[in-house]
Amino acid sequence: MGQGASETATFTQALASLKRTGSNILLVGAAGDAQHGACSRLLGDESEAPRERLLVSVGATAVDERIQDGTTVIEYEQETRSAAASASPAADSGPEPARYQTVTDLASLGREMEAAITEATRRPGGLEPAQLRVCVDSLRPLLEEHGEEPTFHFLHGITREIEAARGMGHFHLPVSYDDSAVRTLVPLFDAVIEVRTRGDGREQRWHLREAGLVTDWLPL
Repeated sequence: MGQGASETATFTQALASLKRTGSNILLVGAAGDAQHGACSRLLGDESEAPRERLLVSVGATAVDERIQDGTTVIEYEQETRSAAASASPAADSGPEPARYQTVTDLASLGREMEAAITEATRRPGGLEPAQLRVCVDSLRPLLEEHGEEPTFHFLHGITREIEAARGMGHFHLPVSYDDSAVRTLVPLFDAVIEVRTRGDGREQRWHLREAGLVTDWLPL
């Protein structure tokens, strides 16, 4: 059944509120084109407004194609990875980020993310709502390495920092919506977006926690 006019209005108002006040979104569903498509939209188009972007690559996730001028990149490397796998991108591989930091433990990752967010808020004139965009891709290696409780506490601090900066953060978790990890982490997020690929198309379904609203599957 399609959404009625009142549900559509509620959804539109809720999205506007997320952009205005700061928000954090959990992005779930199988890894692939649908997740990348949703990520690109959540990071925002530079033509819409200047952005401050923070990309966090966890577990060797490739983020090169999402790096734009001035993007800050933090790479979390699991200690079991080889030195060859942990090499930084070549200087001519694309736009040079403002900062490129590599960390190997959860506490350092939290500190570097907080430092990057603080630095972004100090730009002349401050930040407009939703000007800061943060992407963490993905949470799965953190959950596998540290477990749900330490990952929850890490995310609790980071999501509060993003919201305080009135930014928009999204966190990839390539599992189904009914996965136990989603149930554990969902209280930290303002919304959960499910994504999927259907034939040649990509679709999304939003779960807005405060509004208590679940949308239909919508084109992505």
